[in-house]
Amino acid sequence: MLRRSVLWLAIFALIAVASACSSGNPQPPAVPPTTAGGSQAAPPTNTLPPAAPTNTPAQTAPTAEPPQPTKTSAPTATPTRTPRPRLTPATVRPRSTATPLNVSYEVAEIKREPGERAVLVLKVYATGGSGGYRYYHDDIQQPSATFNIPGICGKPFVHTIKVTSGDGQTVAVPYHVNGVCPTPTP
Repeated sequence: MLRRSVLWLAIFALIAVASACSSGNPQPPAVPPTTAGGSQAAPPTNTLPPAAPTNTPAQTAPTAEPPQPTKTSAPTATPTRTPRPRLTPATVRPRSTATPLNVSYEVAEIKREPGERAVLVLKVYATGGSGGYRYYHDDIQQPSATFNIPGICGKPFVHTIKVTSGDGQTVAVPYHVNGVCPTPTP
């Protein structure tokens, strides 16, 4: 309750000071100094307040010579770097993804090549993420989702498939396929 009283007192004091200082209240005339004998040194003079502005344009007296242009320097642009707020790791938001990235594969076939060589044809399937998949075989980017992997007949194919989606998700899947080649036809 004391705070409220003090607040009202302060508001009343501000209103009183503002109304006393407004232009509607004339100031009392200054008292001229007196001499030692008690008489005034000069009679008081009346002064007029400044004239109120009018809306009529001021007339300028004609001059003999026309106005001369003044030389001013043209403004120049000064490059200024605008500071940008830095994002701290705590405020960086991860890209939102609808579903997690899933990777699977299918062995399409193993082809026999001359000299006991083999080629494994592997199809990779990716789902989820945001699409825009990039396919890797042992960290080497592949042009498509079908891989042709060279090997030797009778030896297993042991490698890693990696898929990265457009939203930054990455899944790596190791695989092991027996290198059984088809019997050669005569």
